[in-house]
Order: sequence, then structure tokens, then C-alpha cells
Amino acid sequence: MLKQLYIENFALIDKLELEMENGFTVFTGETGSGKSIMIDAISFAIGKRADKTFVRKGTNKSIIELIFFIKDNMKKLLENMLKEENIDIEDNIIILKREIYSDGRSLCKINSKNVNTSFLKKISSYLINIHGQNEFNELEETNHINILDSYIGLRKMKQFKEYISLYSSYIKLSKEYEDMYSNYDKEKNKRELELLKYQINEIEELKLKKGEDKNIEDRLEIMDKSVKISKCMNGLYEELYGKTNNILKVLRMYMQEFENFSDLDDNLKSISEKLNDEYYNIEELSYEVRDNLGRYDFDEDRKTILEDRYDEINRIYSKYAQGYDKLKEYLQNAYDEVEFYEKYEDKIKDIKKQLSQLDEKLKNISANITSIRTEKKTELEKLIVDELATLGMKNVAFDINISPLDTYNNKGNDNVIFLISFNKGEDTKPFSKIASGGEISRFMLALKNVISSEFEKTMVFDEIDTGISGLASEKVGKKLKDISRVRQVLCITHQGQIASYAQNHIEVFKTEEDDNTLTKAKILSEKERIVEIAKMMDASTDSIKSLEHAKELLSKNSR
Repeated sequence: MLKQLYIENFALIDKLELEMENGFTVFTGETGSGKSIMIDAISFAIGKRADKTFVRKGTNKSIIELIFFIKDNMKKLLENMLKEENIDIEDNIIILKREIYSDGRSLCKINSKNVNTSFLKKISSYLINIHGQNEFNELEETNHINILDSYIGLRKMKQFKEYISLYSSYIKLSKEYEDMYSNYDKEKNKRELELLKYQINEIEELKLKKGEDKNIEDRLEIMDKSVKISKCMNGLYEELYGKTNNILKVLRMYMQEFENFSDLDDNLKSISEKLNDEYYNIEELSYEVRDNLGRYDFDEDRKTILEDRYDEINRIYSKYAQGYDKLKEYLQNAYDEVEFYEKYEDKIKDIKKQLSQLDEKLKNISANITSIRTEKKTELEKLIVDELATLGMKNVAFDINISPLDTYNNKGNDNVIFLISFNKGEDTKPFSKIASGGEISRFMLALKNVISSEFEKTMVFDEIDTGISGLASEKVGKKLKDISRVRQVLCITHQGQIASYAQNHIEVFKTEEDDNTLTKAKILSEKERIVEIAKMMDASTDSIKSLEHAKELLSKNSR
């Protein structure tokens, strides 16, 4: 519910703050007093396009603030939406604020956080609706299907839930098909496939082993120094084993000599043992040198083969990927792409087949949904016509037109438009083209009396009493009061009968201050209400009779 309305420097209002109550509240006042300004202010606060002409003369900006108290079920719903803008809800309070500047700029805020106008509209649509001239809100044609479905309770039905599940799959698959098909070029795919296969063949033919490139590098480095290595190897072998007085012969001679002295003392024994060890170590070394004598002889042909292999490896590395591991990864990716391209056409055909199957299922279930809507629309048409008749609109013809769409959407395959005629003998026409402010308000009143809502937002009715009086006014007032039992209702009215049904009464009036005309508003006491209603019903007199009549109406209707 709307708890507080604050308006500053807006049109003829300098500063106005009203504490609002639950239930049914009326705004009354003389013609031109500024009642419509209140509606305009609320409209701007909930996202209507800013208009700098409403900024009060001599001031920089207008401020309109609406403070709402929301129930827990509404809080749960809005919390998820407000998270998009990092907005928190504290104590179940939501504050909508709009600042309109004299240069045409405007600022929107929710709970002190700046938001764009579209987001403000989105959130406010769950809190309040204005029904009156140029305020179609829920009655825009795009929402007609939602109204019908709300009456039916369609969104909770098994058929609709199944449809939504199928439709979600259909949309997802359609996008996948569109993306694949739009990117599909048979000749290009063929060229890509040929290139990939060539690359795979080139890499596979290399038959590269892990570490092979490093091994070749080492071998070539050795080959570059092979002459020196061979010379050293031959010279060492000659000294160790080859010449007449080689190292091994000399060591063996002294080893045998010291072996004869080893028993004389420990020092000689130690020398003998070490000499013995060194002899066998050097002997083993000489064998190893002998075995490798030819290994490091320079071989020009072998070097050429290794260099060619090394160049080929590096060419492949440069062309595709540096290093064995990255080349293997590149090769695997190429295989994956080949598989993708080879199966691309099959994948498109498979998706197309799945879409065809989904389309058939959607066709059947959407036809079932259309049947439900068609069956139930007649009930709603009659209920609305009956409700409007009790509101003084007895010659109304109301048709709900259901026609097929060219494609599916998240509501099915139906286009729903309300057609109405307010005069006997006239053809029904689209609601938006012929309804006046008062007719819109009374239609919404009838609609809300027929259709309940999970979220009971505040309803504002403007010009609801246009073209009615007497008994019809009584019935309008009673219906407004009935609706206010489950939601807050605000209504601008010129009819005393309607005003008498309200629990709360606000008078809007003009006053002169320092040569300025200002619009003010005040909450009326019980006595003030009697006077105001008496004046509304008989402006020419303030007789005791009219006051008594007003008192009786209030006593009877406002309980």
C-alpha cells in the first residue's frame, strides 16, 4: 500500500505531504482545484515521461516521492528484481522518487539508488496502477492476453507449464540451428576440411618422438667437435694402453712391487691397496675409451641426415606450434575440427528434425491452449458486461477476439484483443481506440471485481464517475469499497455518493499566498466530510437537510 505521498514544487503545489491509509480513499475538490495534478505527480513518480513544464515557476526542480509498504510475498518477488541494481529492501519499505529539473533532465531513484526510467516503471507496475484518461497500463493490447489468462488461471495449468517447457527448448534449439545454418558455407567447409586433413597428414608424416629434437641438438653439437673429441679419445687410449710404456704397464709394475712391501707397515699396505684400486679403475676406463674410439669419428653424411631432420622438425614447429606437447595439442584440435566439419551437415539435419518434432508438439498443445481460451472467453465477456451494467453502462457489447499468430511466443500461438462498444447498435472496436478516461476506469473496476490477483497493488481511479449519477454512482462507490477490502484504492471523484463509501477523504483546494495561487490538500475529519459531501451533492445549498443527507450516506456507506 501507498503509505506516504510527498510532492514539492510541482505545478501549483509548493510542498505537500500526505499520510495515506489502507482501504478506500477519495480525493475531492472543486473543478480546477488541482485534483488532476495529484494524478500527474503520481504518474511521473512511477515512470511517466518527464515534462519540465510541471516544474513550479521560479524553482529549479520538482520532487515527487511515493513510500510503499509491501507484504512478504511481494517483497520476495521484488527482491530478486532489485538485486539487478544492488537495491535492498528494509522493513518491507520501497521508496520511489522522481526529480524533474527545469532544464528537462530527470532523476529516478528506488530506495535512494539511481535507476533508469524503464526499471522504475518495471518495479512500480507491481506496486500501483493508474486507471483514467490516457492511463491504459494494464489495458494496453499487449496485456489483453494476460488479463484473459489471469481470469482462466492458465499459467498454473499443467498444459501451459508443458507448453512453456517445450517452447523454451524450441527457442534454444532454433537459435542453435540459426547460428549453425547462418555460418554454414558448403564450399568453405570443404576447403577447411581439406586444409585440416593436409595439416594432419603433414604432422603425422613427421613421426616425431618426444625429446627427439633435443637429442638431435645434442648429437649435432657433438659432431661439430668430433675431430677434437676423436683426437683426445685416441691420444688417451694410446697413453693408457697403446704405447710400449703405457700408464697401465707402469702402474702394474709398481703395483706388483708395492705388493711385496705391503706386509712391512700400514703405510706401505695403504699405498699398495690404493695403487691396486687405481689400476683397475684406469683399466676399466681404457676399455670404455677403446669401445668409443670410432664413435666420434666425423661422418659428413650422418651429420647431413641429422641436420635435415632437425630443419624439418623446426619447420613444422614454426608452421603449427612450438614444441612437442603443443604440436600434439594442435594435432588433436585438428582432428576434433575434422570431426566437427564432417558431422556439420548431419548436425544441421538432426536439429532441423528435432525442431520439426517440437513444432508438431507445440502445435498440438498450443491448439489445446487456444481451445481453453476460446471456451473461457465467453464467461469473461458475460461477467464484464454484467459488471459494467451495474456501473451504469447498460448498452455495452464486449468481445474478446482470439486470432492465430504467425509464430509461437511465450504465451502460445494466440493474439488476444479486447473489442468493445459503449453504445447500442454500434460495432465493437479495439478498446484503446474508443474508450474515454471514465470508461477506462469503470472497465478496470469491473475487471478487478471479476479477476483477483496474487499481488494486490494500489489502484488509482481517475474520472470513474464521468457520465453517471444516482444509482449508478452508488453502485460504483460500493464496488470501489468492495475492492478496497483486499487492496488500497485511491479515487478522484465529483460524486458525493461515491465519496460516501470511502474510509478516508482528502480535499484538494486552491489558496492564495503572496500573490501566488497554490494547490493544497488536507485529510478531512468526520465533520468536514459531511460538509464536503453535502456540497458535492447540492452545491447550491448548505442547508440542514443536505447536511443530514450527507451524514446519513456516510453513516450507511463508509462503515
